[in-house]
Amino acid sequence: MITAYATTEAIDHMGLYGSFIEREGDGSGTVVLHHGRVKRPGKIVPDFSAVELRALSPDPDGFLEAIAARAVERFGLANALVVHRLGTIGAKDTVLLAIVSSVSRDRSFEACSWIVDEIKKEEGIALIERP
Repeated sequence: MITAYATTEAIDHMGLYGSFIEREGDGSGTVVLHHGRVKRPGKIVPDFSAVELRALSPDPDGFLEAIAARAVERFGLANALVVHRLGTIGAKDTVLLAIVSSVSRDRSFEACSWIVDEIKKEEGIALIERP
């Protein structure tokens, strides 16, 4: 199952993880989670006041769904969840949650890392540090 979307609301990482685990079957041996948060110093503005997350495509949900679908196919995942914040947020706020499951930890770790790398290319969602 693939769930992927962008939201302007705060990401409930604990609630989403709980829901993910509840729908897992007994065929997945590993669940891997990436909980990305805004950190300081910034890459461009070291002491930024806020970070703006802006969709670069007219369909940010489709952008995230496509990445998740490629990961499911490429790594043989059982399930994938990808949620990305949009809008203006501050340091320590959650920006990205990616959760994947598969039969082995190698596939799960590699897939989760790959998903994050694809999103961080900033082809679908830009991160802009504000002074």
